[in-house]
Formats: sequence, structure tokens, C-alpha cells
Amino acid sequence: MAERRGTVWSEAFRVRAYEVDASGRASVPALCNWLQEAAGNHATSLDWGLDDLHEKGLTWVLGRLHLRLAARPAWREDVTVSTWPAGVQRLYALREFRIAGRGGELGVATTAWLLVSAASLRPARLPVGLEEIARDGPGRVLDDPFAKLPEVTHPEFESTLEVRFSDLDMNRHANNVSLMACALEPLPENVVLGRSLAELEIEFRAEALRPDRLLVQAERHGEGCRFVHRLRRERDGREVARALSVWA
Repeated sequence: MAERRGTVWSEAFRVRAYEVDASGRASVPALCNWLQEAAGNHATSLDWGLDDLHEKGLTWVLGRLHLRLAARPAWREDVTVSTWPAGVQRLYALREFRIAGRGGELGVATTAWLLVSAASLRPARLPVGLEEIARDGPGRVLDDPFAKLPEVTHPEFESTLEVRFSDLDMNRHANNVSLMACALEPLPENVVLGRSLAELEIEFRAEALRPDRLLVQAERHGEGCRFVHRLRRERDGREVARALSVWA
């Protein structure tokens, strides 16, 4: 069920058994998939969806995601994702999100999207009216300037993963949710199973194709349970993504 009120699009999701992790709560990839589904449906309602863009040889590419979580919903819980455009920053179209459950707000997210040529991946002009519709919206939920994330300099944890068929999106690139899950994979068990992800920032820098092998590295960063992450393509050393995670 979805509803558009003015510039805000709201969509309901129920946590399915295949969307929970070992904690019995919705996994972070499931949450991010809901964000993308709601964003795509809203864009379609505004005539900026992939169906319209593909006819023009264009597509949306997610450049940045900043997610902040207070809690994750449990199995069978109903969740509402609300989203809206929030203007333009340099070449990026900004889009915001709120995630709400039966107990109130569960999390917020801000994202930055590039409109690119599907063939060359070069940036294209953003849709006319994007800034105008954003002026009538609620504004940004996280006032993130999307500065460059810190680098991994002394890796403590490392994995090598291969891009699978199931990771590919409609552009035949590894989808950003799969890359995000890859970024977290090397972390120690006592963090991933013993804590809960409270905040994630990720910057997507290059595409990964099948059967690329990705070197995924992480190291502790600053105080508390914080890590920086890096994904590199083995074939050429190109950095595919970097991330910063905070665990409660």
C-alpha cells in the first residue's frame, strides 16, 4: 500500500521471515531495499522512474547513503517508509527517508543520486522541476554535506568476495545493497552478532560486474565501536566503495 501526499510518498512494508537476520529483526539490507523500493515508486509517480528514463538512455545511480537507526523492526512488524526529494547538491539529487514502526520512528536516511547515461555512466542534466518540488517538502532529515569518507590505511579485517548473478541489478552491475552487505562482511562476529548497526555511511565510487572479485577490508576508526571499510576490484585495484559504520 502506498500513498502520496504532496511531495511525500509513504509506503507500507511487513517484515517477512526471509528479511530478518540472526537477531530476529529486519536486516540492514532489507531496510535499504525498502528505501530503494519506495524511492523508485515515488520517482515513477513523478515521471522520473526507470521505465521513463530507460527510453531516454538514462538511469539513476546511488552515489551516497547515510542511514541512522534507533531500532530495527521485528519479524511480522508493519513498517512505513516515507520519502521525498530534498533538492540538489552539485550534480546530485537529494532524497530523504523516515522509517516508522509501531513504536514510532525507527530511523532516518539521506541519499544522493546521480542521473547518468546508461551507456557511458556520464552525468546528465537533472529533471526540470526537481528543486521546485523539493521546496514544498519537509527538508533534510540529516544535514550531511557528503564529504569524502575516511580511507582504510591499516586493514585489520579482510575478505575476498565474488560478484554473483544474484547481486546484479537491471544495469547488470552489482546493486548497491549487495555492495553494502559486502562492506560489512569482514567484521568480527562479536560485532555483527553481538551489536546492532546504529549508523552507516557509504560512498559508491565505481561499478562491480560479474565475475569481479572484491577485496573487502575494514579497520577500527576513532573511539567506540566504529569502523571504516573499503571495497576494491581485484582485476585493476579500483576502489568500488568506501564506508563508515557505527555499532551500538
